[in-house]
Amino acid sequence: MGVAGEGFTDEGFVHRIFREAPQEDSGSDTLGNYRYQAEVAAQMCIALITQDFVESVVCEWHEDLVVSYADGSVELVSVKHRGKRRAPWNVAELCKNGGLAHLFDRWRACDGLSNVRLRLATNAGLTTGKGGAATLKAVCGADPEITTGLDAMAGTVAQHLLKVRWKQHYATIPEVPEVARLGDIAVPAGFTDTVKLFFAALHIDDELPSRQHITDVNLQSLLVPAIATLQRDHVDVEATYRALVDRIEKSNRDESDRGQLAVYLADPTRVLHSVQIQQRIARRRLTRATVLDTFVSSRAVVPTFARGQLPIVAPGGGNLRKKMARGRIPADEAAHAERLRSAWYVTWSEHRSGLAGDTTELANASFEVLDTVFVCREQAEGELPDGAPYGRRMNQLMTRHLTPDALGGGLTIPVNGQHLRGLAYQLCDDCDFYFSEWFDPSDEEAS
Repeated sequence: MGVAGEGFTDEGFVHRIFREAPQEDSGSDTLGNYRYQAEVAAQMCIALITQDFVESVVCEWHEDLVVSYADGSVELVSVKHRGKRRAPWNVAELCKNGGLAHLFDRWRACDGLSNVRLRLATNAGLTTGKGGAATLKAVCGADPEITTGLDAMAGTVAQHLLKVRWKQHYATIPEVPEVARLGDIAVPAGFTDTVKLFFAALHIDDELPSRQHITDVNLQSLLVPAIATLQRDHVDVEATYRALVDRIEKSNRDESDRGQLAVYLADPTRVLHSVQIQQRIARRRLTRATVLDTFVSSRAVVPTFARGQLPIVAPGGGNLRKKMARGRIPADEAAHAERLRSAWYVTWSEHRSGLAGDTTELANASFEVLDTVFVCREQAEGELPDGAPYGRRMNQLMTRHLTPDALGGGLTIPVNGQHLRGLAYQLCDDCDFYFSEWFDPSDEEAS
Protein backbone atom coordinates (compact mmCIF):
# COMPACT_ATOMS: atom_id res chain seq x y z
CA MET A 1 0.00 0.00 0.00
CA GLY A 2 1.52 3.31 -1.01
CA VAL A 3 1.71 6.18 1.44
CA ALA A 4 2.69 9.78 0.99
CA GLY A 5 6.19 10.80 1.99
CA GLU A 6 4.85 13.39 4.39
CA GLY A 7 3.63 10.59 6.64
CA PHE A 8 7.11 9.31 7.48
CA THR A 9 9.15 10.21 10.57
CA ASP A 10 12.33 8.81 12.07
CA GLU A 11 10.13 6.10 13.65
CA GLY A 12 8.35 5.15 10.41
CA PHE A 13 4.93 5.88 8.97
CA VAL A 14 2.70 8.07 11.12
CA HIS A 15 -0.98 8.21 10.14
CA ARG A 16 -2.39 11.71 9.83
CA ILE A 17 -4.72 11.07 12.73
CA PHE A 18 -1.70 10.91 15.05
CA ARG A 19 -0.13 14.16 13.81
CA GLU A 20 -2.48 16.52 15.61
CA ALA A 21 -4.38 16.50 18.86
CA PRO A 22 -8.11 15.85 19.13
CA GLN A 23 -10.70 18.09 20.67
CA GLU A 24 -11.08 17.52 24.37
CA ASP A 25 -14.30 16.00 25.62
CA SER A 26 -16.01 17.42 28.68
CA GLY A 27 -18.27 14.47 29.44
CA SER A 28 -18.72 13.17 32.96
CA ASP A 29 -18.79 9.40 32.37
CA THR A 30 -18.97 7.29 35.47
CA LEU A 31 -16.06 5.27 36.78
CA GLY A 32 -17.93 2.10 35.82
CA ASN A 33 -18.19 3.22 32.20
CA TYR A 34 -14.46 3.98 32.12
CA ARG A 35 -13.73 0.52 33.46
CA TYR A 36 -16.01 -1.00 30.83
CA GLN A 37 -14.26 1.03 28.14
CA ALA A 38 -10.90 -0.28 29.39
CA GLU A 39 -12.17 -3.86 29.22
CA VAL A 40 -13.34 -3.33 25.64
CA ALA A 41 -9.89 -1.96 24.86
CA ALA A 42 -8.44 -5.09 26.46
CA GLN A 43 -10.12 -7.15 23.72
CA MET A 44 -8.11 -5.33 21.05
CA CYS A 45 -4.96 -5.44 23.17
CA ILE A 46 -5.23 -9.22 23.47
CA ALA A 47 -5.56 -9.36 19.68
CA LEU A 48 -2.26 -7.44 19.49
CA ILE A 49 -0.32 -10.41 20.84
CA THR A 50 -1.73 -12.99 18.44
CA GLN A 51 -2.76 -11.09 15.28
CA ASP A 52 -0.08 -9.59 13.07
CA PHE A 53 -2.51 -7.25 11.32
CA VAL A 54 -3.11 -5.23 14.52
CA GLU A 55 -0.23 -2.87 15.33
CA SER A 56 -1.30 -0.75 18.30
CA VAL A 57 -4.17 0.65 20.33
CA VAL A 58 -4.22 4.30 21.39
CA CYS A 59 -6.60 5.17 24.21
CA GLU A 60 -8.71 8.33 24.35
CA TRP A 61 -7.50 9.89 21.08
CA HIS A 62 -10.31 11.41 19.00
CA GLU A 63 -12.49 8.54 20.22
CA ASP A 64 -12.45 6.04 23.06
CA LEU A 65 -9.94 3.95 21.10
CA VAL A 66 -7.95 4.23 17.91
CA VAL A 67 -6.77 0.89 16.53
CA SER A 68 -3.86 1.00 14.09
CA TYR A 69 -3.48 -1.77 11.54
CA ALA A 70 -0.48 -3.04 9.62
CA ASP A 71 -1.94 -1.90 6.28
CA GLY A 72 -1.73 1.75 7.40
CA SER A 73 -5.42 2.11 8.23
CA VAL A 74 -6.90 3.15 11.54
CA GLU A 75 -10.23 2.51 13.19
CA LEU A 76 -11.91 5.00 15.50
CA VAL A 77 -13.92 3.10 18.10
CA SER A 78 -16.70 4.58 20.23
CA VAL A 79 -17.75 2.40 23.18
CA LYS A 80 -21.25 2.78 24.60
CA HIS A 81 -22.55 0.69 27.49
CA ARG A 82 -26.30 0.53 28.00
CA GLY A 83 -27.87 -0.76 31.22
CA LYS A 84 -29.97 -3.91 31.02
CA ARG A 85 -33.12 -1.98 31.92
CA ARG A 86 -32.75 0.36 28.95
CA ALA A 87 -34.54 -0.34 25.67
CA PRO A 88 -32.55 -1.24 22.53
CA TRP A 89 -31.03 1.62 20.56
CA ASN A 90 -33.19 3.33 17.99
CA VAL A 91 -31.80 5.56 15.25
CA ALA A 92 -32.53 8.79 17.08
CA GLU A 93 -30.80 7.59 20.27
CA LEU A 94 -27.81 6.28 18.32
CA CYS A 95 -27.31 9.71 16.82
CA LYS A 96 -27.89 11.67 20.01
CA ASN A 97 -26.45 9.55 22.84
CA GLY A 98 -25.03 6.51 21.07
CA GLY A 99 -21.97 8.16 19.64
CA LEU A 100 -22.88 8.45 15.95
CA ALA A 101 -22.79 12.27 15.90
CA HIS A 102 -19.41 12.19 17.62
CA LEU A 103 -18.04 9.56 15.23
CA PHE A 104 -19.37 11.50 12.25
CA ASP A 105 -17.68 14.69 13.48
CA ARG A 106 -14.34 12.99 14.03
CA TRP A 107 -14.54 11.26 10.66
CA ARG A 108 -15.25 14.57 8.93
CA ALA A 109 -12.35 16.14 10.86
CA CYS A 110 -10.14 13.46 9.29
CA ASP A 111 -11.35 14.64 5.86
CA GLY A 112 -13.16 11.32 5.41
CA LEU A 113 -9.85 9.64 4.51
CA SER A 114 -10.33 6.26 2.88
CA ASN A 115 -8.09 4.51 5.41
CA VAL A 116 -10.08 5.76 8.40
CA ARG A 117 -12.71 3.27 9.53
CA LEU A 118 -15.28 3.73 12.28
CA ARG A 119 -16.87 1.42 14.78
CA LEU A 120 -19.67 1.92 17.25
CA ALA A 121 -19.37 -0.85 19.85
CA THR A 122 -22.16 -1.45 22.34
CA ASN A 123 -23.67 -4.19 24.45
CA ALA A 124 -27.26 -3.13 23.68
CA GLY A 125 -29.47 -4.46 20.95
CA LEU A 126 -30.94 -2.49 18.05
CA THR A 127 -34.56 -1.82 17.26
CA THR A 128 -35.95 -3.86 14.38
CA GLY A 129 -38.60 -3.18 11.80
CA LYS A 130 -38.71 -0.71 8.95
CA GLY A 131 -36.35 2.19 9.55
CA GLY A 132 -35.05 0.66 12.79
CA ALA A 133 -31.46 0.74 14.06
CA ALA A 134 -30.96 -2.84 12.84
CA THR A 135 -31.61 -1.58 9.32
CA LEU A 136 -29.05 1.17 9.83
CA LYS A 137 -26.48 -1.46 10.83
CA ALA A 138 -27.31 -3.49 7.71
CA VAL A 139 -26.70 -0.60 5.28
CA CYS A 140 -23.32 0.29 6.85
CA GLY A 141 -19.88 -0.94 5.90
CA ALA A 142 -17.87 -1.26 2.71
CA ASP A 143 -19.88 -4.39 1.84
CA PRO A 144 -23.35 -3.75 3.36
CA GLU A 145 -25.85 -6.54 3.95
CA ILE A 146 -28.59 -4.61 2.17
CA THR A 147 -28.69 -1.64 -0.21
CA THR A 148 -32.44 -1.12 -0.47
CA GLY A 149 -33.58 1.80 1.61
CA LEU A 150 -30.12 3.36 1.73
CA ASP A 151 -31.30 6.76 0.50
CA ALA A 152 -34.15 6.90 3.01
CA MET A 153 -31.92 5.87 5.91
CA ALA A 154 -29.22 8.39 4.94
CA GLY A 155 -31.85 11.14 4.79
CA THR A 156 -33.22 10.19 8.22
CA VAL A 157 -29.78 10.06 9.84
CA ALA A 158 -28.85 13.36 8.20
CA GLN A 159 -31.89 15.00 9.81
CA HIS A 160 -31.13 13.44 13.20
CA LEU A 161 -27.54 14.71 13.06
CA LEU A 162 -28.77 18.19 12.18
CA LYS A 163 -31.19 18.02 15.11
CA VAL A 164 -28.39 16.97 17.48
CA ARG A 165 -26.44 20.01 16.26
CA TRP A 166 -29.11 22.31 17.72
CA LYS A 167 -28.06 21.34 21.27
CA GLN A 168 -24.47 20.07 20.86
CA HIS A 169 -21.67 21.84 19.02
CA TYR A 170 -20.04 19.78 16.27
CA ALA A 171 -17.87 21.80 13.95
CA THR A 172 -18.47 19.54 10.94
CA ILE A 173 -22.27 19.30 11.22
CA PRO A 174 -23.93 22.36 9.66
CA GLU A 175 -26.38 24.53 11.56
CA VAL A 176 -29.92 24.72 10.24
CA PRO A 177 -33.00 26.48 11.60
CA GLU A 178 -34.90 24.70 14.37
CA VAL A 179 -38.34 23.38 13.44
CA ALA A 180 -41.04 21.46 15.27
CA ARG A 181 -40.91 18.18 13.30
CA LEU A 182 -37.92 16.06 12.30
CA GLY A 183 -39.27 15.65 8.78
CA ASP A 184 -39.35 19.40 8.29
CA ILE A 185 -35.60 19.87 8.90
CA ALA A 186 -34.04 21.32 5.76
CA VAL A 187 -31.04 19.19 4.80
CA PRO A 188 -28.24 21.24 3.17
CA ALA A 189 -27.25 20.26 -0.35
CA GLY A 190 -24.76 17.39 -0.42
CA PHE A 191 -25.11 16.53 3.28
CA THR A 192 -27.09 13.33 2.67
CA ASP A 193 -24.40 12.16 0.23
CA THR A 194 -21.79 12.81 2.92
CA VAL A 195 -23.82 10.68 5.34
CA LYS A 196 -23.78 7.85 2.78
CA LEU A 197 -19.99 8.00 2.68
CA PHE A 198 -20.02 7.93 6.47
CA PHE A 199 -22.12 4.76 6.36
CA ALA A 200 -19.51 3.12 4.12
CA ALA A 201 -16.82 3.70 6.74
CA LEU A 202 -19.00 2.67 9.70
CA HIS A 203 -19.48 -0.69 11.39
CA ILE A 204 -21.98 -1.11 14.23
CA ASP A 205 -21.18 -3.90 16.71
CA ASP A 206 -24.08 -4.45 19.10
CA GLU A 207 -22.88 -7.77 20.53
CA LEU A 208 -20.43 -6.72 23.22
CA PRO A 209 -20.79 -8.47 26.59
CA SER A 210 -22.48 -6.49 29.35
CA ARG A 211 -20.53 -4.88 32.17
CA GLN A 212 -21.40 -7.86 34.38
CA HIS A 213 -20.03 -10.44 31.93
CA ILE A 214 -17.21 -8.79 29.97
CA THR A 215 -14.46 -9.80 32.41
CA ASP A 216 -15.32 -13.51 32.22
CA VAL A 217 -15.75 -13.39 28.43
CA ASN A 218 -12.40 -11.66 27.94
CA LEU A 219 -10.64 -14.09 30.27
CA GLN A 220 -12.06 -17.36 28.97
CA SER A 221 -12.71 -16.56 25.32
CA LEU A 222 -9.76 -14.30 24.55
CA LEU A 223 -6.87 -14.26 27.04
CA VAL A 224 -6.72 -17.99 27.83
CA PRO A 225 -6.64 -18.97 24.11
CA ALA A 226 -4.07 -16.23 23.42
CA ILE A 227 -1.77 -17.57 26.14
CA ALA A 228 -2.16 -21.06 24.67
CA THR A 229 -1.33 -19.75 21.19
CA LEU A 230 1.82 -18.10 22.53
CA GLN A 231 2.71 -21.34 24.34
CA ARG A 232 3.31 -19.40 27.53
CA ASP A 233 3.55 -21.62 30.58
CA HIS A 234 2.94 -20.56 34.17
CA VAL A 235 0.93 -17.42 33.43
CA ASP A 236 -1.38 -16.19 36.17
CA VAL A 237 -4.35 -15.44 33.91
CA GLU A 238 -6.45 -13.39 36.32
CA ALA A 239 -3.50 -11.36 37.62
CA THR A 240 -2.37 -10.73 34.04
CA TYR A 241 -5.83 -9.54 33.02
CA ARG A 242 -6.01 -7.17 35.99
CA ALA A 243 -2.57 -5.80 35.14
CA LEU A 244 -3.59 -5.29 31.49
CA VAL A 245 -6.80 -3.42 32.36
CA ASP A 246 -4.92 -1.32 34.92
CA ARG A 247 -2.35 -0.45 32.25
CA ILE A 248 -5.11 0.60 29.86
CA GLU A 249 -6.76 2.74 32.53
CA LYS A 250 -3.41 4.40 33.13
CA SER A 251 -3.31 5.31 29.44
CA ASN A 252 -6.81 6.77 29.75
CA ARG A 253 -6.04 9.09 32.63
CA ASP A 254 -6.02 12.83 32.39
CA GLU A 255 -2.72 14.61 31.73
CA SER A 256 -1.23 17.90 32.81
CA ASP A 257 -0.74 19.05 29.21
CA ARG A 258 -4.26 18.49 27.90
CA GLY A 259 -4.96 21.73 26.09
CA GLN A 260 -7.79 22.70 23.78
CA LEU A 261 -5.95 21.77 20.57
CA ALA A 262 -7.40 21.72 17.06
CA VAL A 263 -8.89 18.51 15.68
CA TYR A 264 -8.32 19.10 11.98
CA LEU A 265 -5.74 16.90 10.32
CA ALA A 266 -5.83 18.16 6.76
CA ASP A 267 -2.88 20.56 6.81
CA PRO A 268 0.46 18.69 7.18
CA THR A 269 2.36 22.00 7.44
CA ARG A 270 0.92 22.64 10.89
CA VAL A 271 3.80 21.45 13.07
CA LEU A 272 3.00 23.46 16.21
CA HIS A 273 2.77 21.12 19.21
CA SER A 274 3.94 18.17 17.09
CA VAL A 275 6.55 17.03 19.64
CA GLN A 276 4.08 17.44 22.48
CA ILE A 277 1.44 15.53 20.56
CA GLN A 278 3.74 12.60 19.80
CA GLN A 279 4.69 12.43 23.48
CA ARG A 280 1.03 12.35 24.44
CA ILE A 281 0.33 9.60 21.93
CA ALA A 282 3.29 7.57 23.21
CA ARG A 283 1.85 7.67 26.72
CA ARG A 284 -1.49 6.42 25.43
CA ARG A 285 -0.22 3.83 22.91
CA LEU A 286 -0.36 0.13 23.71
CA THR A 287 1.71 -2.25 21.59
CA ARG A 288 2.44 -5.96 21.60
CA ALA A 289 5.42 -5.37 23.87
CA THR A 290 3.28 -3.29 26.24
CA VAL A 291 0.73 -6.07 26.55
CA LEU A 292 3.34 -8.79 27.04
CA ASP A 293 4.92 -6.70 29.81
CA THR A 294 1.67 -7.04 31.78
CA PHE A 295 1.94 -10.83 31.90
CA VAL A 296 2.24 -12.06 35.48
CA SER A 297 4.04 -15.32 36.10
CA SER A 298 2.48 -17.87 38.41
CA ARG A 299 5.97 -18.97 39.33
CA ALA A 300 7.98 -17.29 42.05
CA VAL A 301 11.08 -17.36 39.84
CA VAL A 302 11.47 -14.63 37.21
CA PRO A 303 13.40 -15.82 34.12
CA THR A 304 16.72 -14.09 33.59
CA PHE A 305 15.89 -13.47 29.93
CA ALA A 306 12.27 -13.02 28.92
CA ARG A 307 10.98 -14.98 25.95
CA GLY A 308 12.24 -13.34 22.77
CA GLN A 309 15.03 -11.38 24.45
CA LEU A 310 18.46 -11.86 22.90
CA PRO A 311 21.45 -11.94 25.27
CA ILE A 312 23.89 -9.23 24.28
CA VAL A 313 27.19 -8.06 25.75
CA ALA A 314 26.85 -4.93 27.86
CA PRO A 315 29.27 -2.10 27.10
CA GLY A 316 32.22 -1.65 29.43
CA GLY A 317 33.39 -4.37 31.80
CA GLY A 318 37.09 -3.60 31.95
CA ASN A 319 37.05 -2.30 35.52
CA LEU A 320 35.02 -5.29 36.72
CA ARG A 321 37.51 -7.74 35.21
CA LYS A 322 40.45 -6.00 36.88
CA LYS A 323 38.73 -5.86 40.25
CA MET A 324 37.72 -9.53 40.18
CA ALA A 325 41.27 -10.48 39.21
CA ARG A 326 42.68 -8.43 42.11
CA GLY A 327 40.12 -10.12 44.42
CA ARG A 328 41.38 -13.58 43.33
CA ILE A 329 38.00 -14.59 41.91
CA PRO A 330 38.41 -17.59 39.54
CA ALA A 331 38.20 -16.87 35.83
CA ASP A 332 35.03 -18.94 35.30
CA GLU A 333 33.20 -17.06 38.08
CA ALA A 334 34.45 -13.78 36.63
CA ALA A 335 33.14 -14.76 33.18
CA HIS A 336 29.77 -15.60 34.73
CA ALA A 337 29.73 -12.19 36.42
CA GLU A 338 30.18 -10.59 33.00
CA ARG A 339 27.20 -12.54 31.65
CA LEU A 340 25.04 -11.48 34.59
CA ARG A 341 26.05 -7.85 34.07
CA SER A 342 24.87 -8.19 30.47
CA ALA A 343 21.63 -9.84 31.64
CA TRP A 344 20.96 -6.83 33.86
CA TYR A 345 21.74 -4.47 30.99
CA VAL A 346 19.21 -6.20 28.70
CA THR A 347 16.49 -6.36 31.39
CA TRP A 348 16.86 -2.72 32.41
CA SER A 349 16.94 -1.58 28.77
CA GLU A 350 13.75 -3.51 28.01
CA HIS A 351 11.71 -2.43 31.04
CA ARG A 352 12.71 1.15 31.76
CA SER A 353 10.05 3.64 30.77
CA GLY A 354 12.31 6.39 29.45
CA LEU A 355 10.77 8.86 31.90
CA ALA A 356 12.43 10.84 34.68
CA GLY A 357 11.31 8.31 37.30
CA ASP A 358 13.79 5.77 35.94
CA THR A 359 16.70 7.65 37.49
CA THR A 360 15.13 7.62 40.94
CA GLU A 361 14.17 3.95 40.69
CA LEU A 362 17.67 2.93 39.62
CA ALA A 363 19.26 5.05 42.36
CA ASN A 364 17.06 3.48 45.04
CA ALA A 365 17.84 -0.03 43.81
CA SER A 366 21.57 0.76 43.60
CA PHE A 367 21.60 1.98 47.21
CA GLU A 368 19.96 -1.24 48.39
CA VAL A 369 22.31 -3.42 46.35
CA LEU A 370 25.40 -1.55 47.60
CA ASP A 371 24.24 -1.85 51.22
CA THR A 372 24.01 -5.62 50.75
CA VAL A 373 27.36 -5.78 48.98
CA PHE A 374 29.09 -3.95 51.82
CA VAL A 375 27.53 -6.34 54.36
CA CYS A 376 28.84 -9.26 52.30
CA ARG A 377 32.32 -7.72 52.19
CA GLU A 378 32.37 -7.16 55.94
CA GLN A 379 31.31 -10.75 56.56
CA ALA A 380 33.88 -12.12 54.10
CA GLU A 381 36.69 -10.12 55.73
CA GLY A 382 35.60 -11.31 59.17
CA GLU A 383 35.64 -14.98 58.16
CA LEU A 384 39.20 -14.92 56.77
CA PRO A 385 42.61 -14.22 58.36
CA ASP A 386 43.80 -10.64 58.26
CA GLY A 387 45.28 -9.77 54.87
CA ALA A 388 43.88 -12.85 53.11
CA PRO A 389 42.14 -12.27 49.74
CA TYR A 390 38.41 -12.14 50.43
CA GLY A 391 37.02 -11.44 46.95
CA ARG A 392 35.84 -14.98 46.17
CA ARG A 393 34.10 -15.37 49.54
CA MET A 394 32.52 -11.95 49.12
CA ASN A 395 31.21 -13.00 45.71
CA GLN A 396 29.75 -16.19 47.19
CA LEU A 397 27.93 -14.21 49.86
CA MET A 398 26.54 -11.84 47.25
CA THR A 399 24.99 -14.85 45.51
CA ARG A 400 23.28 -15.78 48.76
CA HIS A 401 22.10 -12.35 49.87
CA LEU A 402 21.29 -10.46 46.65
CA THR A 403 17.74 -11.73 46.22
CA PRO A 404 14.48 -9.83 45.59
CA ASP A 405 13.06 -11.01 48.93
CA ALA A 406 16.04 -9.66 50.84
CA LEU A 407 15.80 -6.18 49.33
CA GLY A 408 13.28 -3.50 50.22
CA GLY A 409 11.66 -3.19 46.78
CA GLY A 410 13.66 -0.44 45.07
CA LEU A 411 12.76 -1.84 41.64
CA THR A 412 9.27 -2.10 40.18
CA ILE A 413 10.35 -4.28 37.25
CA PRO A 414 10.33 -8.08 37.68
CA VAL A 415 13.84 -9.25 38.65
CA ASN A 416 15.52 -12.28 40.15
CA GLY A 417 18.77 -12.68 42.05
CA GLN A 418 20.81 -12.94 38.87
CA HIS A 419 19.54 -9.54 37.74
CA LEU A 420 20.45 -8.02 41.11
CA ARG A 421 23.94 -9.50 40.98
CA GLY A 422 24.22 -8.16 37.43
CA LEU A 423 23.36 -4.70 38.77
CA ALA A 424 25.98 -5.19 41.51
CA TYR A 425 28.62 -6.10 38.92
CA GLN A 426 27.69 -3.01 36.91
CA LEU A 427 28.13 -0.88 40.03
CA CYS A 428 31.52 -2.53 40.53
CA ASP A 429 32.44 -1.67 36.94
CA ASP A 430 31.37 1.91 37.77
CA CYS A 431 33.86 1.80 40.68
CA ASP A 432 31.24 1.97 43.43
CA PHE A 433 32.90 -0.94 45.28
CA TYR A 434 35.86 -3.35 45.07
CA PHE A 435 36.56 -7.02 45.75
CA SER A 436 39.83 -6.02 47.41
CA GLU A 437 41.49 -2.99 48.87
CA TRP A 438 41.10 0.14 46.76
CA PHE A 439 43.33 0.56 43.71
CA ASP A 440 43.23 2.57 40.50
CA PRO A 441 41.96 0.27 37.72
CA SER A 442 43.40 2.58 35.07
CA ASP A 443 46.90 1.71 36.27
CA GLU A 444 46.44 -2.05 35.99
CA GLU A 445 46.09 -4.42 33.06
CA ALA A 446 43.10 -6.76 33.06
CA SER A 447 43.96 -10.44 33.57
